[in-house]
Amino acid sequence: MDYLKILREDPDLADEFDSLFDFFLLDELSPRDDADGGCTFSLPGMAFARDGSGGEYHLLEDGSIGYNSSEGETGRLAENMDELFSLLVNCICWQDCCDAKQYLDSKTLEEYGQKQRVINLEDIDVDIWRRVANVLGISVDKELAPVLERFRKATQRQPLYQCVFHEDDGSLTESYGLMFE
Repeated sequence: MDYLKILREDPDLADEFDSLFDFFLLDELSPRDDADGGCTFSLPGMAFARDGSGGEYHLLEDGSIGYNSSEGETGRLAENMDELFSLLVNCICWQDCCDAKQYLDSKTLEEYGQKQRVINLEDIDVDIWRRVANVLGISVDKELAPVLERFRKATQRQPLYQCVFHEDDGSLTESYGLMFE
């Protein structure tokens, strides 16, 4: 499904999506924020959304999805848009699902994911969440472990998606990985 097109064609839905998942859709694919030439990325890509703190979602050359935070973390989140939107909608705040110790087995991971979801649902309008998921055709009643397993696998796929910061003194600093390190 072309989620970006659906959101672009329905500004009210896009606003609800942003308020639920901190995901501001850009009008079109745009050059990534490279800190005025101060950073380079390991894979070609374009920005398509931002979060409220200045982080960016990137559509990478191979169709996978990368993320670059305003705090210097960079990595791949999903293998494609379908997996990204499933992660966003099902986990509500994917950053809360990055504890590597919880990825031991499917049962532990499912319990962890459900616990994080319950915590995040306390802060949002559940009816709007369900309606947005329904409009996008994303089920929120399935197990979370497979969604989270795909997420972790994407973050670790080689080549890693990274950013290198070019410091004023000429030195280079690699970005932090998103999680699981």
